[in-house]
Amino acid sequence: MAKFEWDSSIELGIPVIDEQHKALFGWVNELNDSVLRGDGAEAVGDVIWNLITYVTEHFTAEEQLMLACDYPGLASHRKEHDQFVDRLRNIQVEYIDGHQMSVTVLDFLVDWLVCHIKGTDQSYSRHMRKQRGEI
Repeated sequence: MAKFEWDSSIELGIPVIDEQHKALFGWVNELNDSVLRGDGAEAVGDVIWNLITYVTEHFTAEEQLMLACDYPGLASHRKEHDQFVDRLRNIQVEYIDGHQMSVTVLDFLVDWLVCHIKGTDQSYSRHMRKQRGEI
C-alpha cells in the first residue's frame, strides 16, 4: 500500500471532522509503516487497537453532529460505521490469531474510508450546510 496523502477532494468543510479524518488516515499510515518496518506483533497490535479506539471516538462525534442537525440518514450511516468497526475488530482478531497484515487489508481500510467520506459523509455535510443556509 502506498502512503495515503490527504487532499482537498475529501474535505467536508467541517473543520473538526476534517481534522479527525486526517488523523484517521494518519493511523492507517502508521499501521502500514509498522507492518513495512516489520515491527513486532505487539507494536502492530497496539496500532490496530489505537485505530479502533480512534475510529470509534470519531464515529461517535460524527453521529452526534448528525443527531444535532436532525440528519434523516443517521440510522443507515450508523450502520455503515458499525459494520466498519466490526470489520476492524475482525482484522484485529485475525492478527492476534497469527494472520499476516496484508496489503489487501491495508488497501481495504484506505478504500473504505475514502469511499465513505466522499459518499455518505458528504451527504450529511451537505445537509448540515443547507440547514445553515450555506448552500
